[in-house]
Amino acid sequence: MKNYDDEVYSYEWDSRTLKWRNRVLKRIGISVSLANNEYRQVVKNASSIKVRKLNESITRSIEKEPLETNMIAVEFSDGVRRRVPFIRPMRPVSVDDKKVPRNGWLAEEKKDGSLSLQYTTDNAVAYVNRSKRNKTSVYPELTEETIPTKGLTITQGEVYALKGGKDSFESFLKRDLLQNPEEAIARRKKFPLKFGAFDILMKDDGWLDPLPIEDRKRILRETIPSGMKNIKIVKTYYDPEEITRKLRNDPTVEGVIYKRSGTPYTSGETPDWRKIKFTKVADVAIRGYETGEGKREKIGALVAEVWDKRKNCLVEVANIGTGFNDDELADMKKRLDNGETLFAKVEYLKVGSQGRLRVPSFKGLREDISVEETHV
Repeated sequence: MKNYDDEVYSYEWDSRTLKWRNRVLKRIGISVSLANNEYRQVVKNASSIKVRKLNESITRSIEKEPLETNMIAVEFSDGVRRRVPFIRPMRPVSVDDKKVPRNGWLAEEKKDGSLSLQYTTDNAVAYVNRSKRNKTSVYPELTEETIPTKGLTITQGEVYALKGGKDSFESFLKRDLLQNPEEAIARRKKFPLKFGAFDILMKDDGWLDPLPIEDRKRILRETIPSGMKNIKIVKTYYDPEEITRKLRNDPTVEGVIYKRSGTPYTSGETPDWRKIKFTKVADVAIRGYETGEGKREKIGALVAEVWDKRKNCLVEVANIGTGFNDDELADMKKRLDNGETLFAKVEYLKVGSQGRLRVPSFKGLREDISVEETHV
């Protein structure tokens, strides 16, 4: 029977693989040059399981390409503008709520807020959502705490709001759509924000994306001190079926995210991350409206659309006539008449035979998604 380690020792690394391999080795505290014989000496001193996980992580990173990043200028909580890498996020694919992964998967409760990157360095912090909007100035309670670092540290998580101790997207919108820092301070007591971190992509200037998700989770736990008031670590569950059964009956939980064990972090939508939703929620684009009568003479219903990957365009899925007030309608009409494309979260009963949403209800506008990210 062929020994797995023999395959590792005899493997001829190309230059691109060597780059990824050394990035991984440095993150776990092993310093080696590019020489194959030195690498072989390292793996001889490691268990075969550790070697296997290491090489599987490298291989997955190479096959899927590295992160999609670009440098952006961000003003931190200390008022200093710094150039930092913006990372196109890794996103889950939606699956049927009966297709719960079993062995070889981790699970997390899906927070109901805005996917964000947290940058920390020099005792200062910044929060940027996935639309590259810097939200630091309107998240005052999240800037009062910083994690200890020796260089730039980047974590990914969800900024969310609580109401009665539970996640509330409506409460989150009362804060997230604000642009004036003074208004944010005035509302922080009634609509408090939290940051739930679930991944770490850089630690003290060193990239962690090639590491398996279990190692990134471990480093995240070592990085964020326990006892922080507003910065929390999203709990990881190792029995997806059990936690899904437990959370399915909780009306305040939107769904569950599943992540395949042993996988690195890569940009874009991937089947290595999956999600199921207990409440039926759609993220839609709104580019127009239908007129109504009486108080609704100007807007009777919002026309909701989502991105069709096969047709490569937006397609209409609903006319939404409930869930908003007159002030919200007036604001949306003004923006739509000016040619803006708005984005909103919508709850619905089910999807009809023609692909249209049954009994849709407007839950609020959001600014952290793009046209291509709208979906049912």
